[in-house]
Amino acid sequence: MALRQVVPIFRQKVLPHKWFQAAGIAALVFVIYFVTSKGSTPYDHYVRLSDAFLHGRLYLINAPSWLELARIGDKGFVMDPPGPTLFVIPWVAMWGLSTNQVIISMLVGSAAVGLFWVFATQLRWSLSFKMAMTVLVALGTNFWWVATDGSVWMLAHVSAVFFLMAALVETTGKNRPWLVGLLVGLAGLSRLPTFLAFPFFAYTISRGTSGRWGTIRRLTIFGFVLAAMGGLYLLYNYGQYGTFTPGYYKGQYLSGPWYSKGLFDISYIPRHINAILFNAPKPTDNFPFFKPSPMGLGLFFTTPALLYMFGARLKERLVLPAIAGILLTSIPIVTCAVTGWAQFGYRYSLDVLPFMVILVASGMSHRLNKLKIAVILLSCAINLWGVLSFHEFNWATW
Repeated sequence: MALRQVVPIFRQKVLPHKWFQAAGIAALVFVIYFVTSKGSTPYDHYVRLSDAFLHGRLYLINAPSWLELARIGDKGFVMDPPGPTLFVIPWVAMWGLSTNQVIISMLVGSAAVGLFWVFATQLRWSLSFKMAMTVLVALGTNFWWVATDGSVWMLAHVSAVFFLMAALVETTGKNRPWLVGLLVGLAGLSRLPTFLAFPFFAYTISRGTSGRWGTIRRLTIFGFVLAAMGGLYLLYNYGQYGTFTPGYYKGQYLSGPWYSKGLFDISYIPRHINAILFNAPKPTDNFPFFKPSPMGLGLFFTTPALLYMFGARLKERLVLPAIAGILLTSIPIVTCAVTGWAQFGYRYSLDVLPFMVILVASGMSHRLNKLKIAVILLSCAINLWGVLSFHEFNWATW
């Protein structure tokens, strides 16, 4: 067989082209993340929780005082959902409590970018456009900062984005309802609000089916798997606390003034609107002459390219489902008492990052010009400034 006949077979059967590209992109992104990372984090809850799982426990013992936990007697419970431990347990099994959680965060984050490349490829975006959008995801949003921070709260976001990206790949590929449900459920077991992204995936699962009963069957499978994942979380809570109530309701911080009306209340919406729209950089007399507030930065100050969302065309196939996913997922976010505490940007926006990028792509008409490229590069420059502010030069002073 001639070499020119062998190579296409090799590409199709052994090394699918889009996956080979995705692996290369993920490796490059990881290098960038590694060079700009903070190195390690004292908030390595998932390393300690993974170690507890490996020793048959759902709680931490002898937990350091600085860890944010639900403390009951001499037991410390990690309040955040356990999904990210899927990435951490293999490393802890080898390295124990010396495992570096930040490295894992960067690996998962760069892999999520690779998955986005596959998703964009399956949507048949042009090479130049999907390159630009991949750069935007990896370096033009606060996903860069979150992935290189790697603390318990940030790894939860990174894990959720990874599983949502994987679900997008599946739903634009083989579109198996059980696997889509599993992946969305794993995103929810990383960040609870992402359970509510189900309308987007329910829509995509129902597309392309033959007949009403075929659609009902596929949606039933998807819904059953997703509900089972939610049930696993309730059982996890019960195993920890003897109640189905999430651990967030057992945090000692609930007595603080920020929680005057409980953990969730519609009266908290204005503080989120302020965080999303109006938190601006603070001027300073020294280089770089602006500093980010460590309490967050408005969404469009962080990533100006997201303004293109408002130009999304409602008639496009994925636009209305993406909007539905964003709106529903945002309900528990904007009614929460806190807006994310110490952070660059508005980190809760990452729970809907994949859907926002779909809207940006539509708003850009899936084409590039000089202005769009400039806005994407500006977004990257802003997020480099944010990463350096927190990890290198302490520009983000309280």
